[in-house]
Amino acid sequence: MEEFYDAASEKYKKYLLQVVYNDETYYTVSGADLSDNEATRLLTDADGKICLYADLPSLRKGIEAGVVTFDTPNLQAWGKDINETDTAYTGVDFFSLKSEHLEADDDPLLYEIYGALGVVRDYAEQENATELLTLLDSPIVNEYMEICADLFLWSSDTDSFREDFDFNAFVPVLGQIYTLLEPRLRVV
Repeated sequence: MEEFYDAASEKYKKYLLQVVYNDETYYTVSGADLSDNEATRLLTDADGKICLYADLPSLRKGIEAGVVTFDTPNLQAWGKDINETDTAYTGVDFFSLKSEHLEADDDPLLYEIYGALGVVRDYAEQENATELLTLLDSPIVNEYMEICADLFLWSSDTDSFREDFDFNAFVPVLGQIYTLLEPRLRVV
């Protein structure tokens, strides 16, 4: 896998996220709030909704216009330094949280859900979204995240998802997470 490097992102600790939502591609920002102990933040509006932009020029204009909810001077400096040819640090597909049929051998989808849940957790912690945090802290989600970390991130003897994981219990929780998340997404 190619290592990500972008001078502006590394300097300001702000990263471009590509988000798939309703089969459309959008962009937002995630990064460290250098004014608040480097807490991870997402770009949200005044109502606490995640701002999704159709393209990079629109995202830059939004940042310049003051749709900035964290670390304002550094986020605005980052916004000036990025350009239309920059690539996203990572991508997430929120629609993966609506998956109804999950199987242990579908690594790409399981990995996509893992990434989406990570971004949702960052957002829920940022906004202190109690209902989302309760679901994200449920035993079934914690078990899923631990299995995924072992499988996708850490060196382990695991080379496949655990066959005994209870996907039937997990899928409804994913659906509830998506139901709570969707009204918190704002296409700008």
